[in-house]
Amino acid sequence: MKRIVLAALLAVTATPAFAAPPVAAKSCIGNRDIRAKRLSAETGYYVQTSRGWWRNTVSCPAFGADRALLTHSYNDQQCSGDVVEAIDTFSRINYGGCALGNWEKVDGPPAAPTK
Repeated sequence: MKRIVLAALLAVTATPAFAAPPVAAKSCIGNRDIRAKRLSAETGYYVQTSRGWWRNTVSCPAFGADRALLTHSYNDQQCSGDVVEAIDTFSRINYGGCALGNWEKVDGPPAAPTK
């Protein structure tokens, strides 16, 4: 009986060691994984993937809701240290650029302000 209890206790305590740790932050997100984006100078840069929403830790005054990001990367990812430029989608005016930070897992972007 003691052996059964001891085996059960070892199995319960050993299980967390085999479970994958939750992902709280990462340095890159693949461009093909991005399903939606939210961009704002006030709230930052958010992307939605199949694994949920991620926020980039960089604060960039060039970001804006009506702007697109032009990425300068040699791979198909947006990584910490990559330079992105904010441009107007119609006129192609360049508002400036910033280097990305790490990506952190979040519940979602903040709600859009009501007008």
